[in-house]
Amino acid sequence: MKKKGGRILWLVYIADVPRSKGRVVPRHLAVEKPTLQEVAKALERLGYKYEVVPDKKYPPLWYDERLRGYVVVETREKITALARKVCEELKKARG
Repeated sequence: MKKKGGRILWLVYIADVPRSKGRVVPRHLAVEKPTLQEVAKALERLGYKYEVVPDKKYPPLWYDERLRGYVVVETREKITALARKVCEELKKARG
C-alpha cells in the first residue's frame, strides 16, 4: 500500500524511458538509470523530507528491476515540478 501524506516520486518518472512508460520530465532532463540512493541524496540537498520505499515496482513496468522503488516526499508541489528539480540536481551531482 502506498504511504499517505506526500507526493509519490517513482524512479520511472525521472528515468530515460518513453513518456508512454511513465516519464514525466522532458527527455533532455531525464536521467539514465537513476537509483534510490541518488534520488534520496538529491532530495536531501534540496531540503525535502522524504521516505524511501525500495521494495515496490511501478505497476506498468513490473518486470523492470532497475526502476524498482519510490520515494514519498513531504511537499505540496506538483510532481512534475518536483521531478524537474530532482533531475537537475542529479545531473549536477553526476557532472
